[in-house]
Amino acid sequence: MQPDDFGSILDANQGAAMCVEDRNSPAGANYLVMLRNFIIMQDVADTIREYDPDASVLSVTGPDEALKALERVEYLAVAFIEAAPDAFRGSPLAARIAGCGGRVVFVGDAAEDAVGLGDTRVLNRPFSSGAV
Repeated sequence: MQPDDFGSILDANQGAAMCVEDRNSPAGANYLVMLRNFIIMQDVADTIREYDPDASVLSVTGPDEALKALERVEYLAVAFIEAAPDAFRGSPLAARIAGCGGRVVFVGDAAEDAVGLGDTRVLNRPFSSGAV
């Protein structure tokens, strides 16, 4: 899949959190941002909060931290994950995100270098707040 306007992902999930009782964020959706670079991680998180001020954004730097952060999450709108798509598939984190109903958007070199990955969503850099 070609990179697309990720605003449409956020639009599709704007009211979705209301479909499931979510004790973490009753007014807004839950998002996960897992990036190693703190500045880029914060930029993505801030962009999500601009789009959805009621959002609960879980910002983490690795998969173990992400799994711990998702322990009490019942519904997840979108997870921005810095990982190689092929390596991510089948991982405990991939299973947990799927169990929460989350969509995955890959970020980073490995994701951008991956070709022919079907319906895999990739946020190419440099990105704008409109792309997130």
